Parts: sequence; C-alpha cells; structure tokens
Amino acid sequence: MIRTYHHAADDRDLKAITRGSGSLARNLFRASFPAALFLFAVVYVIWRSLFAAFIAGIVLFAASAISNIRFFGDVRRRQDAKADSEAVAVTEVEASRILDIEHLGSHGPALVFFVDERKALLLVGQWLLDQRSFPAKSFQLRQWSDTKKPIRIEASGGRIKPENSAIRLRPSYRLTDIELFEATPETLQDDLDKAFDKTAV
Repeated sequence: MIRTYHHAADDRDLKAITRGSGSLARNLFRASFPAALFLFAVVYVIWRSLFAAFIAGIVLFAASAISNIRFFGDVRRRQDAKADSEAVAVTEVEASRILDIEHLGSHGPALVFFVDERKALLLVGQWLLDQRSFPAKSFQLRQWSDTKKPIRIEASGGRIKPENSAIRLRPSYRLTDIELFEATPETLQDDLDKAFDKTAV
C-alpha cells in the first residue's frame, strides 16, 4: 500500500534539515575561513605567489559563503512557511518486500520497497543512514512538496534487514533520491533499466 497527502511542516521537519549544520557564522569562521587559509598556504608553498594564493583563498571562501547563505536562506524560508498546509508531501508506505540493491560509489544505500501490485518505491542516498529504525516495512516518508527533497522518515514497528540481491544501479540511470516506478521482484533489473536508463534505445 502507498498513498500520499500533504501537510504543513512541523518542528521535527525543520530540525531535520538543520541537523549538524551549525549556524551561518559558525560555519564561516570554523570551516570556511580555516579552509581558505589552508588553501592559501598550500598555493603559496607550491607557486611562491602571494597573488595566486590570495585569489585561491578568496575564491574558496566566497564559494563556501555563498553555499552557506543559500542553505540558511532556504531554512529561513521553510520556517516562515510553517503555516503552508501543502509544504510537506507525506507518503505512507506498507511494503511487502524490501530489496537491498547495489548502489553507485558513495551514493548509497539503495533500497527497493515493493508496495502494490507492480509498484515499487526506490530510495537512494546517504540521507537514509540518518533515519532511525530503518529500513522498515511500514513507514511515513516526508519530503518537501516543491523540491521533492527528502526530509525524514518515521518508521512503524521494528527495523528489519532487507533481502540481498544481485540487482544494481547503472551509471546511465537518471534518478533522484525518491522514485516510484512499475516493477516486480522477478523483473526488477529490467524494470529499473526501462524506467531510468535514458540511454537505452
């Protein structure tokens, strides 16, 4: 079973997106600035040019600052939109089987949940490692309605071990962290190819 409805963001949703992110000032002075100084030193040692070292340090610091400003700007926008009843898409999942499939490099883990007749839910990414009591056969998946980015998972019941499989994701696949597609356990590799391999003729 799988069904989706919309809901306003709650405090746990907002907390989930800032977990481990610190603050803007802290990130700039404890991460960005030291990294820029380190790069400055490395470039100077290699090329013995203050100008090149200065430019390299400034570029790194500016890029990091822009990334942090955008991130915390998005957090503030989410906080200001707490009253939006359509902000979060909540997907309730009751899976019959869960398969652990081979992911690509550091982009894992990758799990396939078979939820209805010929329907499967593919979840991919290291964000899954932060989810408590997961994987589970019954859970709520929460994601932002506008960007489709995952927020968190609320699992029901105990954690279970997924079935190992020889199925793998291919480099030619084009997919996001969350994908719903048509599939069966017996034809999963072919189903993945058909749904996500954009180079297939």
